[in-house]
Amino acid sequence: MFLINNDITYSPLFNYREYEVIKRNNFRYYKIEDNLVPSVTSILRLSRHNQKDTYSAQQADSFEIGNLMHSYLDRYIRKDEIQIKDTNNSKIAFQLCKSIIDNIFPNIDKFFASEATIHEDYNYAGRLDLLAEIDGKLTVIDYKSSFRKKSSHQIDEHFQQLAAYASAHDKMFNTKIEKAMIFIAYKDTFEHEVVEAGLSSLQNYKDMWIDKLQYYSDVSQ
Repeated sequence: MFLINNDITYSPLFNYREYEVIKRNNFRYYKIEDNLVPSVTSILRLSRHNQKDTYSAQQADSFEIGNLMHSYLDRYIRKDEIQIKDTNNSKIAFQLCKSIIDNIFPNIDKFFASEATIHEDYNYAGRLDLLAEIDGKLTVIDYKSSFRKKSSHQIDEHFQQLAAYASAHDKMFNTKIEKAMIFIAYKDTFEHEVVEAGLSSLQNYKDMWIDKLQYYSDVSQ
């Protein structure tokens, strides 16, 4: 059990509701007012034409490590104790968590939302990792953990995910998210990579996301 020192203010801007998540035919939905609203990540995955989903032992570990890392970071932001299980995946997740705390959080002025579910009407929904203020700009941040370096195509898709979240949040709460940031923590070396998109790039990714959303609408009819 650990409680890492955290001097950054956590000041939620809004009340974020929790919704039931339902999985059908390997597709994730959020149940919002009796509507099954597709998740952003499922829509993006659907757009990867002719790509089959595979589930190796390494991928199973990767999912567990990523989920644990997100849980630890959420508890850190909320100033809760972090409980580390005596398993290899838990220890790796904690090291990745520390990498993010040490290398990105010192640049953050305020935490505004952590693991918050947002949606754009009934078109799509998702859970953003972090909304924060950096250099006076409202910034949506996504944590990624990986065994190997991300391709440019993967980075573009991750930014489309953040663009979807930014659009939904701005519409729900009349905010103006100006920046997106992806923090990639590598599981084997514990090295990290930070990729950012400013306002103009974020708009381009919003346009790409609209195309993916239209593709989902076309194939789901």
